[in-house]
Formats: sequence, C-alpha cells, structure tokens
Amino acid sequence: MPKALIYTLIAFALLSCTSPEGSPSGGDTTPADPTALVEDASRKPFYKFNPVSSAPSAEVTSDEYRLEFSGWGSELPSFTLNFPEGDSKRVMLEYTMGSFGAGPAVYDYTTMIFVKDKITDHWHEITRAITPFGGMFDASWEKSFYIDVTEFRSLLQGDVEFAYYYGGFDATEERAHSFKLRFLLYDGTAERELVGIVPIYDSFTNGNSGFRGWAYGVEGHDIEAEERLGTRHVAIPKGVTSMELRLSITGHGHDKGTFPDIEGYQPENMAEFVENWYSFDINGIRQTTEGHIFYSNADNYIQKGTYNYDRANWAPGNPTNVQYWTIDMAAVKDGQLEIDLNLPRFESSFDAPNAEGVAQYIVVGDLFLYK
Repeated sequence: MPKALIYTLIAFALLSCTSPEGSPSGGDTTPADPTALVEDASRKPFYKFNPVSSAPSAEVTSDEYRLEFSGWGSELPSFTLNFPEGDSKRVMLEYTMGSFGAGPAVYDYTTMIFVKDKITDHWHEITRAITPFGGMFDASWEKSFYIDVTEFRSLLQGDVEFAYYYGGFDATEERAHSFKLRFLLYDGTAERELVGIVPIYDSFTNGNSGFRGWAYGVEGHDIEAEERLGTRHVAIPKGVTSMELRLSITGHGHDKGTFPDIEGYQPENMAEFVENWYSFDINGIRQTTEGHIFYSNADNYIQKGTYNYDRANWAPGNPTNVQYWTIDMAAVKDGQLEIDLNLPRFESSFDAPNAEGVAQYIVVGDLFLYK
C-alpha cells in the first residue's frame, strides 16, 4: 500500500471514538446504481475576479518569488506564512503571476505550490498554474486569479510552510516569471466540517518523466501500475457523511504514439494538445461518469506563442483546470473505499519514460472527508 494511504490522522481517531450510534460508517447504505457513485461537483477551478463580495476578516500575503528551474532535486524552495488560529467559513487564494527584471520569461511552464500538513508532514498541492508566454510583457506586468481553497483551511493555522516547483529553464538575469500569494479569510461557520485529507495520487513524489509526471504508454512503465494510477484502498472513519475528490491532471509532451483501442484516433503532440478522458472504478465497478482532460483556450488573453490553442487541462498564463468529484457515501463498504483511475491504452513512440517529448501526465489527487 502506498505510504500516503497509511497516514492516520488524529482527527480520524477522535471522530471514530466519539461518533454517535448509527452515524454513517460505511456499509450501512445501499446504492441505487453501483455504476453512478461519482458525480461532477460542479466547482469552478478558478475565478478571474474574487467571487466573495464581503471584506475578509484577515489577509495573509507572501513575498514575491522569482521562478527558476527546481526540477531535479528532492528539496524545493520554501517559505513560511503565519495564519490566525481558528476556523474560517471560506478561504480564497489570490494567485498573482508577475515578472522579475525587464519582464516575465518567455515560455509556458508548470508552477506548483504546496502546503505542508503539520500532522502527517505530507505536502499537498494547493494550486498549479502555467506561466504565460511572457515575451511581449514589460516589468510592470502582472495578472491575478482567485482560487477557492477552503478545503485546506484546517492546514492554514499558525506558522505554515509552503514550497514551490517550477519546471522551466527560461529564467535569465534580465527576465524571469514570478508569483505571490494572498490568502483572504472570511469569518463564519463552515458549511461542512473537514475530518481529514487523504492523498490518493501524487506523480510529483515518484514521477518517472523527469518533470514530476508519469510517462504515458511507454512499454515497461505502465501509468496504470499500482505505484502510479493503481487501485487505492482508503479507510473511511465513522461519522463521515460526504466525500470530495480534488483531482489535478495536466497533459504534457509531444508524442506521436497511438491509441490502439480507439479506431481512427491518431493523436498529434500527445499529451499537451490531445483530447483525452479518464474513468473511475469504484469497488471494482466502472462508473458511467468520465473525466475530460481538455480545456478551451478560446477566451485566453493575448500573449506571444501558441496561447490560444486548446490543451490538456491547462492554458498558458492561467491556473490549471482542477476538477472536483463527489463520491457517494454508498460507495463505502465496511468502512473501506476502493477507487481506481483509468486512462485509455496508449502506445508511446518512445522507449524511455524520460525521453524528450514523451507523453506524460502530472497527477495529484486528494480525497477530502467531511461530516
């Protein structure tokens, strides 16, 4: 079993001991349709303007950080922010892309921001964004987006450690991309109480492509292997009444491989520019709901380069298209949930998982448990 799934959160133990008789613990509900246990949660991945009209009760702001390649080593640049203690009804993250020097760097590269769980020491990805084609922007350029990160509010207490990853090589002494964070915290009682966060998938920690992703379709390096997108067995404590899966999956690479089981589908530039889908197996049963790995760039703002081409869940100069899925509590059997993510069979044109241009997906998935 992957190490991430054996984390035992203190909240789980407490809840299991104090749950009232008859509270949902798995195995006490019967699904009307065992193939319809996963539903799109209909949450927006990000906003161009803050959707909360009221003033925040507190704000926490980071410095501005210059982005340069941080891909090969295990140690990432990090910083600490201090948050007020106590709960918040809602937490919005204002993520600002900017520039160092004469302007931002030239290319569209992956940026990942992580927050550390002080109980488990696990690093959770709180947001992922792609830098813009920055060659036409000057030193004053910046652009902000708003991301609802309320599900992480229990981690944002006191001194909190953050880390960041940048997968690009385009930073120079004259130009570089940058980012800064501003957390907006709103008073009030949360609509639901978080019990715990369970890491499900994380290509960042064991990627085999060289860029924190999993190679797709390379013989001997199956993305569906147990250590990658294999089946996960999750213990669900008593008292949990709802579950939501937060899944960030973005495609990269320029592979010329094939989908042998899809007649007439010849991909070009897999996986960055190729439309794809994923399916769920819950307790070994294929679900009717499918996830779509593609994103329209029709309304993207003007940049240099191929900014207006549709891509595999991302757009240059924007946060990525995080997807949220509600999993029915009827999926829990005897306190256990079995979940498996599946991609169509693909045959890469490359022999090595870290070949230049190989098709790959960066995948991070966390299961949020509520009562």
